[in-house]
Amino acid sequence: MYSLSTVTDVDASEVLEAADSTGRGIFDGFSGFVTPTPDDWKRVLSNGTVVVDTNVLLNLYRYNNAAREAFLSTLAKMGTRLWVPNQVMAEFWRNRERALEDPAKQLESSKKALLADLSKAVEKLRAWANRVSLDRAELRRLEGNLSQGFDQVIESMEKVVDSSGLGMERDTSKDRVISELAILLAGKVGLPLVRADYDAAIIEGKRRVEKKIPPGYMDKDKDSRGDDSEAGDFLVWSQIKLEAKRRGGDFLFVTGDSKEDWWWIRQGAPVGPRNELAEELRDETSAHLYMLKPERLLVLARDYLAVPVTEDSVQNVEMVDARSEAEERVSNWNYVFLGQLLRALRAQAPVQESAIRRAVRNGGFVSRDEVYEIGGYEPGRMLKGFTRPVSRISQDVSFDANLSGFDQDVLVPVYDEMKAGFGRVDGFSVHESLHGPLEKAWEILDRED
Repeated sequence: MYSLSTVTDVDASEVLEAADSTGRGIFDGFSGFVTPTPDDWKRVLSNGTVVVDTNVLLNLYRYNNAAREAFLSTLAKMGTRLWVPNQVMAEFWRNRERALEDPAKQLESSKKALLADLSKAVEKLRAWANRVSLDRAELRRLEGNLSQGFDQVIESMEKVVDSSGLGMERDTSKDRVISELAILLAGKVGLPLVRADYDAAIIEGKRRVEKKIPPGYMDKDKDSRGDDSEAGDFLVWSQIKLEAKRRGGDFLFVTGDSKEDWWWIRQGAPVGPRNELAEELRDETSAHLYMLKPERLLVLARDYLAVPVTEDSVQNVEMVDARSEAEERVSNWNYVFLGQLLRALRAQAPVQESAIRRAVRNGGFVSRDEVYEIGGYEPGRMLKGFTRPVSRISQDVSFDANLSGFDQDVLVPVYDEMKAGFGRVDGFSVHESLHGPLEKAWEILDRED
C-alpha cells in the first residue's frame, strides 16, 4: 500500500475530493486505505472534531502524573472541538470505580509477590548459613538486612501510588480526574439518544455483531451479560455519525481499543480505521474519518500543537493502554509487551533474540543448525535450556504489567523423533499469531537503535 506522500504531493482530502468531482478514482470507495500525510494530521488536529473513547478517559486514572498532565493538556488544546459521545460518558461512570481500584490492586499484587520473594530469599540464606555453620547472631543480622531492604522498596512503592494525588476516594469532589474532566468537558458531552432511536440502535448493534459488521462485533462475548453491552461500540459510532452530520468537517477518533472491528490491522498493529467505517461516515456525512491510539496522539500533539510531552509520558501511556487491553483479551501478547521482551533479550540473550527473528522470517521455525550458526556454537553443543532466558524475561514482563502471565510461549522447542530421536531438539518454533506483533516490535526497536 503506497502512502499519498509517495504517490502524490497533495493531501488525502484533496485526492478524495478530486475523485468525487471527476468520477471514481483509486481511493473512491476506499478512503480507509489512504495514509494520512503530516498536513492531514495538522489539519485534523487544528480544525477537526476530536472524539475520545471510554478507555481514554478511564486510563487517566492509570497513567502516571506526567503522562496524565500531558494528555489533559493535549485535550485542552482542542477547545470546543473536543467532543464525547453520551454513550462514552455512560460507560465511563459505569466503570469508574473499577478504574479507581486498579492502582491499589496493582500495588497489593506487587507487594504480595515481593513478600513471597522475601520468604524464598530468607530460605536460601538459611540453607547457605547451615552449610557454612554461620553464627546465629550473624544470620539474624543478614535476615534483618534482607527484610529492611524489602520494606524500603515497598514503602517507596506506596509513596508512588500516594503521590498520584488521586487517592482511592469514591467522593467525586475529591477526585482530581473528575475535577479536571468537569472543566475540560463542560458543554462537550453529546445528548443521549431518544428512547426510540436508542432501541433501534441496540437492535442494529446486535445485528452487526451477528453479521460481523464493524464496529462492535469483537464484543460478541458480552452478550452473555444481558445488559446490551455488545451493542455499546455501535451506540458510540451512531452518536459520532449524528454529531458529524450536525457539525460537518473531519473527525478524529482516539481510542485505546485496537481490535479489528475498529481498525485496519497490518502486521498485528492498527494503522487506520476500517475502510467500511471510513466509507460509512463519508457516505452519510461527507466527513473524513481519522483514528489514533492515545500514545500516537501525544506524539502528534508534541509535533504539531507544541504541547510539552516527554518520551517517558508517551511510553507510560502506551504501556497502560497495552496492559488495559491485554486484561480484556484472551491473547495478551502484543507488540508493546513483545518489544519489552525483545529489548531485554537483545541485552541479555542476543542469540535467543536472533533465533526468534530467524524463525519468524522462516515462517515460524528455526532449525538446530541455524541456531548453531547464529550463536557461533561448536557442533554437538547441547541446547538444553536454550529457551530459559525467554521464559524468565517473559515472566518479568508479565509481572511489570501486572498480568498473571502470557497465554503463548514465544519460543518453543521442537522435537522430531524421525529426524533426531527423543531428547534432542531439532529446532524452535514461534506461533504464527505472534509474527505480526513481533515484526511491529522489531520495527520500533530498530528505529530506536
